[in-house]
Amino acid sequence: MIQPSQTSINIIGAGRVATHLATCFHQLGYKVPSVFSRTESSAQRLAQQVGAMACTDLAALPVADIYILSVADAALASLLPTLQAVATNALVLHTAGSMPLSLLSERFPNCGVLYPMQTFSHGRALNYREIPLFIEANNAQALTQLTALAHSVSDHVYELDSEARKMLHLSAVFACNFANHCYTMADEILRKINLDYTILLPLIQETTAKLADLSPREAQTGPAVRNDQNVIQRHLNLLADKPSLQAIYSQLSSSIHRFATASAQPLPTKNETNPSAPMINYDLTKIKALAFDVDGVLSDNNVLLLSDGKNPNRTANIKDGYALQLAVKCGLEIAIITGGRSPEVGMRYAGLGIDHVFMGVSVKIEKFREWLADNQLAADEVLYMGDDIPDYKVMKACGCPCCPIDAAEEIKQIALYVSPKCGGHGCVRDVVEQVLRAQGKWMSDAQAFGW
Repeated sequence: MIQPSQTSINIIGAGRVATHLATCFHQLGYKVPSVFSRTESSAQRLAQQVGAMACTDLAALPVADIYILSVADAALASLLPTLQAVATNALVLHTAGSMPLSLLSERFPNCGVLYPMQTFSHGRALNYREIPLFIEANNAQALTQLTALAHSVSDHVYELDSEARKMLHLSAVFACNFANHCYTMADEILRKINLDYTILLPLIQETTAKLADLSPREAQTGPAVRNDQNVIQRHLNLLADKPSLQAIYSQLSSSIHRFATASAQPLPTKNETNPSAPMINYDLTKIKALAFDVDGVLSDNNVLLLSDGKNPNRTANIKDGYALQLAVKCGLEIAIITGGRSPEVGMRYAGLGIDHVFMGVSVKIEKFREWLADNQLAADEVLYMGDDIPDYKVMKACGCPCCPIDAAEEIKQIALYVSPKCGGHGCVRDVVEQVLRAQGKWMSDAQAFGW
């Protein structure tokens, strides 16, 4: 665990992202000794907000535990030679979505990337705990430190390599920057009839809100979807004096229609148990088996102690059960590995068609390896979901470690995916459904519609 009051962070940059991050770290109790900017007024402005020293000479930065570079991509490389002489033993991070980790790893022994996927504006407050943070580091020590730092800021932290992050950044440009430019063009059209763009806000808000329940392809409406050439031509005529807007309108309409009529297999819809949750960042098509703990995963964190002294009662989630029996029918190997000995637990999961229910397991990693060998499974073909320290070694050994959102902090730090669902409240359905969707087995035939 990182101790904010004992950790110092120098901020290099004074733009929108740097301002938000410096403010956030300051509010969390981190020490911010210095803010660097090539422009003195910018450095002074941000330094005053966080009680730091303003600095325009990178070589004069005070010593800190962490240095965060939050500057324009074009300026990043030019700062590194000077910083290399200053930040010799510190953790050095950059925040750029499109710049690789190798830019830093060539010069710094401990370095990483802390990419906040959000749009930042001066003077606009944000809930940092909801901002997805994508991290990458050049060694295990740096990753541990970076993970703790990121989790102190946000509840949504994901490890992502440089190549994947480039694609994520590209996707964000389409979803945010290009979408906002469409609003700008809509505003320009409204000005011709003396209407304010705010009249569009209910439409914009509903367009965004329904993406919590529908995929973007399913949510698309308008004349281009149905190829209504009468409406499209009338719109193009209205833009006769704006040839650049005409061209954009035509390109977007053609693209929308191509997506709507594509003969390729439809994209999988979002996870109905939590439509807004990020997907597991793993090639789920190669998953052949899934294994689960019971207490805190298949059941919640509570047990009912009985007066007769017998095994305590546990609950089971019905939707988890449906997903598990469907996974078995679809040919996936399923295992339950628990330290508990309640016969009711064994009966419940055997009744769902699960052959491998291991009860009273004191050292889970041994049973896990035995199960892999018996079923000729490779570790990277297995998704495991645990929630506490007894699951730690199995989480480290499997290919796709997952956990519920109320798992122990140590488990969340090593999980590739943290489900937004709690143990016993749909976290198992969440991951099983994602695997089956990725493999084209979710609602794929008649067996999906029964038990």
